Amino acid sequence: MKIREVILFESYFDDLQIAIRDRLAQVVGGDMDEIPTEVFRDLMGKDGFLLSTDELKQTLNDMDVVQSVDDEVITPKGKIPNDMAEPDAEEEPEVDVASMAGDQAMQDVKADLPT
Repeated sequence: MKIREVILFESYFDDLQIAIRDRLAQVVGGDMDEIPTEVFRDLMGKDGFLLSTDELKQTLNDMDVVQSVDDEVITPKGKIPNDMAEPDAEEEPEVDVASMAGDQAMQDVKADLPT
């Protein structure tokens, strides 16, 4: 390969990675937890990157920006797939840490006082 070809090849993949990160940021920033693989391929095509499904999956896995990717759906990192999410999860009760610390400090002071 000539130096010019290597530079063009690397430049293409740099641009591809930037486009992928931009599109994934749109998904993560929106209300979607995952995006269909074909829809993502179409979006990449509109950005000028015509990729096969296998090429797209390989690139996403190499970039390490997705939690999972298959022929059907892409789940970006930081998102939990819908079938794993717990919409009815109970919230933990609020704890007044400052009050607890103050109570413990008073107990310690009283324990150190001579009786």
